[in-house]
Amino acid sequence: MADGHELHLISEAVRLDPGALVDYVAARRVDFLDVTPSYLHQLLAAGLLTDDRHRPKILMVGGEAIDPALWAQLAAVPDTRSYNFYGPTECTVDALSAPVTADTPPVIGRPLRNVRAYLLDGQRNPVPVGVPGELYLAGDQVARGYLNRPELTADRFVACPFEPGDRMYRTGDLAAWRPDGTIEYLGRVDGQLKVRGFRIEPGEVEAALVAHPAVARAAVVMREDRPGDQRLVAYLVPVGAAVPDDAGMRRFLAARLPEHLVPSGYVSVDALPVTPHGKLDRAALPAPEPARMVRGRAPRSRYEVVLSALFAELLGVPLVGVDDDFFELGGHSLLAAQLAGRVRALFGIGLSIRTVFESRSAAGLARALEGTDAQPGPGALDVVLPLRSGGDRSPLFLLPPVSGLSWCYSVLLRHLDPAYPVYGLQSPGLSGTRPPVTTVEELVAGYVAEIRSVQPSGPYHVMGYSMGGNLAHAVAAELQRDGADIGLLAMFDCYPREWRPPDGPERDRQLIRTVLIEFGYDPEVVDSQPLGEARMIEIVRREGGQLVDWDDRTILALLNVTRTNMNAYAAFTPPRFHGDVVFATATLTQAAYGWSLDDWLPYVDGHIEDHPVECRHEHMTQPAPMAEIGRMLAARLATPAGTSLRRAGDVVR
Repeated sequence: MADGHELHLISEAVRLDPGALVDYVAARRVDFLDVTPSYLHQLLAAGLLTDDRHRPKILMVGGEAIDPALWAQLAAVPDTRSYNFYGPTECTVDALSAPVTADTPPVIGRPLRNVRAYLLDGQRNPVPVGVPGELYLAGDQVARGYLNRPELTADRFVACPFEPGDRMYRTGDLAAWRPDGTIEYLGRVDGQLKVRGFRIEPGEVEAALVAHPAVARAAVVMREDRPGDQRLVAYLVPVGAAVPDDAGMRRFLAARLPEHLVPSGYVSVDALPVTPHGKLDRAALPAPEPARMVRGRAPRSRYEVVLSALFAELLGVPLVGVDDDFFELGGHSLLAAQLAGRVRALFGIGLSIRTVFESRSAAGLARALEGTDAQPGPGALDVVLPLRSGGDRSPLFLLPPVSGLSWCYSVLLRHLDPAYPVYGLQSPGLSGTRPPVTTVEELVAGYVAEIRSVQPSGPYHVMGYSMGGNLAHAVAAELQRDGADIGLLAMFDCYPREWRPPDGPERDRQLIRTVLIEFGYDPEVVDSQPLGEARMIEIVRREGGQLVDWDDRTILALLNVTRTNMNAYAAFTPPRFHGDVVFATATLTQAAYGWSLDDWLPYVDGHIEDHPVECRHEHMTQPAPMAEIGRMLAARLATPAGTSLRRAGDVVR
């Protein structure tokens, strides 16, 4: 399968960055890849088999058990052949193989040439079809033993009762013959684990844990609470009433064990649960609780805002502080690679895995990025901002609020199914190298063209907050006029009668206030003195915040885009959209601003489903309101296509 191919020696920076590796494969038309299932999940999310530029012809998957979902996904790919390989190092690596096909479950297959496989019971007698037995391997590939470890060699390399004078290797893996002559992997006999391709003896980790003075007993298991995210979790019975500190346990183990043996999760229990036979009841062990932010310093720069959201999404936790340690919260090398790839996609800045390990927190990584580029990265102000480019479902397109930036939507990501790519659309002119677009019609036409360049045909999912909701409505209507289907139109606290500040100096004051508050600056500080451009720059320089590392020109370009967008919408009449709308209302300011959802009825020929969110309009993109909106969107996206919300022309609250 691999003969005749060109060998590529890939750098660590590319190999550990799923997006960069997919780009490399496409650019050089690589046809054969050998990867572990854990990493393949990330490559598929980065577009390995959906990239129109090139798809590999053969995938060789091995190093750990392949899960049924991945097996089915690979079997459904028409032009790529996938093979599952099994083999321990002691058998010179590969020993069995099976093609991945839709008509078979996940199996490790049949022995390769010059390899023999036996499934034996405790007395080393062959087991019949369907009965679990321990897998033994024999043949020319079996090693002679372990260097300078005679006792372990005698335990694992044993005489073969079926070939006089031959030896076989005892794998410790449990397996069963299937009627068609293939072998199905069932797990470990001795409790050994394989996590992200590393072979782990739980007893070794447990021994290190109980060496801690605060730990009386310990158990270590591999959990996969999120598909494709395997983690080593330690369960601790504390000595007395003192509960061991997670961070302290990690530091204690890191000084005694290799990085891949240090658990990413720690759970204190009163006692380890056991089965009626007195064995550890792994099924009764509780799932680790999501880590919560313990250091409450708020983000001060755009990098800290986005990185904190990325940490939370990748780690599967509700909230991450800017000083929290990525690895203490459960991060590992594969998640670090994903983080580096996401930073590259968002900011256009290459981030090495080494930098992630050295910096460890959102604040530390932000400092590293700021040292690389003191301005927003090349991708950060582009019209199309790929917040998440991986996934095989129809993308979500998020239209920007009046500032023209879509960074605020990064906090949505962890609440949405990772199968959905997410793209933010942003206003032209943010970089200051070209003038802003002056009419909504021109903005909408440009956004539609960008959306179609990413996704040529529908159904389209479009949504937005504040003026972004108005733009989403107009974009959806324009796509409809082009004959496209709209899968979902979601609008967050936006109204056709937009609030507009008065003319003259007061307009600029309100525009500056809008920008500063959107980017997290304290309203009391903002309102303490008269506002102008010089005062805006002064607040940013003194208070820090998300804009602190922008130069004056870029900050003023942002203000100019905001001014132009607001003027453009003041002269715009919304079109009529034919279909249902999902809406989110900021309940604490709706009445004060005189807004009513009924104002949309002339412009929506369908049902408007309202979801009240208890917050102010200007706070809707904060983590808590976005969590509510994210859950609402996730539920709506899970609704079967074509399901109407209700009857046309009504509003239901």
